[in-house]
Amino acid sequence: MKLVIALAALAVVAGCGDNREVPPDGPVDAAADAPPDADPLATLAGTGLCLDPACTQISPDAREYEPRFTLYADGATKRRWLYLPPGTRIDNANMDHWSFPVGTKIWKEFSRDGIRVETRLIQKLGPLSDDWFFAPYIWNAAQDSAIATPQGQDDANGTPHDVPTRAECKQCHDRSTGDVLGFSAIQLDRDAAAGEIDLDDLIAMDLLTDPPAGATPHFPVPGNPDEQAVLGYMHANCGHCHNPTSDVFRDITDIDLRMQVGLLASVDVTPAWTSTINVDAVPDVEGATLRVHPQNLDDSVLYKRFMSANLSVHMPKLGTEMIDPAGQGFIETWINGLPP
Repeated sequence: MKLVIALAALAVVAGCGDNREVPPDGPVDAAADAPPDADPLATLAGTGLCLDPACTQISPDAREYEPRFTLYADGATKRRWLYLPPGTRIDNANMDHWSFPVGTKIWKEFSRDGIRVETRLIQKLGPLSDDWFFAPYIWNAAQDSAIATPQGQDDANGTPHDVPTRAECKQCHDRSTGDVLGFSAIQLDRDAAAGEIDLDDLIAMDLLTDPPAGATPHFPVPGNPDEQAVLGYMHANCGHCHNPTSDVFRDITDIDLRMQVGLLASVDVTPAWTSTINVDAVPDVEGATLRVHPQNLDDSVLYKRFMSANLSVHMPKLGTEMIDPAGQGFIETWINGLPP
């Protein structure tokens, strides 16, 4: 019964996606019209991240982290935090797809040009892999409060940053098993900065059910620095849709750009290599006939999609309106350096 009541309350501020159905008898309509302070979850401070409405003080229970490979968001800077309920651990028996305990919360803050625009919450409500609740909180002009905004918002807070809608968030998160992006074995296998946690910290704090042996790097990314950079970039920016658990992989194209811990022995066994290099593109795109044509950018669909100004062709599909110059450099260097 408590879970049903919680779902009804959470539905009030559902923003980026909640795969569970809202209970039909829940007080959704009445609560939706209530002022923000009527429900603590209607404000970011009410989610447990902050000790004050302006979020100048972060709760000591929220652990900050930074992925090894970051998702490009048109130049936005980001901060991220994780909360695990006391006494719980992450089930990492499947090292590529972690299962988080009920009550897990993850936040991501987006800033543009020094202005905080939004902070997103992801919360695990139930035991199933799709029992995740998502909500964006948009900061006000005074930067002293962030309020749940279910419908998203274009050019939020006077910046070029677009806060996504529920359907847009689900298009990315639902295509990766577990729905969590960026908090994983490969992404945390780094030496974190002071005040942040990494994979070794999770092991030391006994927060994993199956801690890997050794020390960082537990899962070294293969290749030279250029190859590591492009594999990591595609893993973070493309792999959430282009992976075997996604409907994109099953129904549209079997390109796989997500790294797996068991396929890191060499560059040529990574999915990004085996599913793209010299593989025919069906259909071709803007004249390009291969998914990746070594030393030929014009005949490489992966590159043409990344660079295209045609929104029906351009990749990534969501979350960005600008071509990432760093990503462009990684991809160009990689393709031009491939053996013919």
